[in-house]
Amino acid sequence: MTDSNHTQKRNLHIIHDDKFTDGAIEQFEKYYPGQNIYVVLLNDGNKLKFTTANSLLSIYQIRSTDLKKNIQDTIRSHGVKNLFIHYLDNFKAGISDKILSLFSLKFYWVFYGGDLYSYLQQYCGYQILDEPSKISKPSLLHCLKYVLWFGSTPKQIMLKALRRVDYFCFWNEYDFELYQSHFKSHAMFKPFIYYNALGNPDVQAAEKENIILVNHSASPSGNHGHILRLLSELRFKRTGYQLLLPLSYGDQQYADKIVAESVTLFGDKVDVLRDFIPLKEYQEKLAKVKIAIFGMKRQEAAGNIFQLLNMGAKVFLREENTLLKWLRNRDFIVYSVEKDLQDIQKIAMLSDKEIAHNQERYHKYFNTDVYNDIMTNLIEE
Repeated sequence: MTDSNHTQKRNLHIIHDDKFTDGAIEQFEKYYPGQNIYVVLLNDGNKLKFTTANSLLSIYQIRSTDLKKNIQDTIRSHGVKNLFIHYLDNFKAGISDKILSLFSLKFYWVFYGGDLYSYLQQYCGYQILDEPSKISKPSLLHCLKYVLWFGSTPKQIMLKALRRVDYFCFWNEYDFELYQSHFKSHAMFKPFIYYNALGNPDVQAAEKENIILVNHSASPSGNHGHILRLLSELRFKRTGYQLLLPLSYGDQQYADKIVAESVTLFGDKVDVLRDFIPLKEYQEKLAKVKIAIFGMKRQEAAGNIFQLLNMGAKVFLREENTLLKWLRNRDFIVYSVEKDLQDIQKIAMLSDKEIAHNQERYHKYFNTDVYNDIMTNLIEE
């Protein structure tokens, strides 16, 4: 992991092989060139699936016996000052605790959403599913692995990491408030976004088709069943609309169940995406969507939702979703599943004026000047 020059690289990033990883690396190299070390963790196998291999990366399978030692050697040899954890899962929390017990580093948590919400759901009774009985608890074997690796259970490991955070890096201040309400923490909020995850902001609103998008992935937190049954009660089958269900990303066993239920309810009025398609092609599909309904009670799929608003879709979110509050606080025209989706007449596209309004709001909050300000003020000297 080290090089012969032993140059000072003050930022250590621990990140997993994910569809956002390439964009994150590009973003940090643009604003902090040559100052970053990236450790990419693999859960299964030894090959990258989403991330492009390059000389900036050190790639490790999470069970690598030399992982912790090599990270410690790297911190010493490069004079690392800042630890960036991109998505704080159980394993990264354990690694963070080991690092921060040995070195005095500033701990930057690049927040995603599932990292906090999963903990709150499993251990704090925070409900994000409409069918709570589906919540799975960590198995005894899973807990024993963490005791062997880190000397603590996943719950204990996460709790220690959550209390160590110095900077909570995210764009949604309401998720930060949720975090602060559950944990004793000295963390400060740092505005941050993976701007590459927003896709191409110049993609224009296309000619709309009678398409209703439901969620963005095969994630159980999407509460697909709730939305499908709601549409059935609203007599969706009698409308001229087609459902679009993106299910290529996430839990594929869950996806099988959603496909079966959607076909039972709506037959051939359902278009299911099970295979990955190029981003450009996916954005072209989004641009044709008239209505987008998201069943998540938690903040999720923000990149898709921001794009849809910019492309002119009418977006419905759950009342408990912090993103609904975030958008309304910034004067986006957005709708509530519980309060606004009560009859089939609500399934109508936005007016040209409303589309233009949301596009103006989008470009106010997502633009190069905003990104420059976020990145130049991210790291505390």
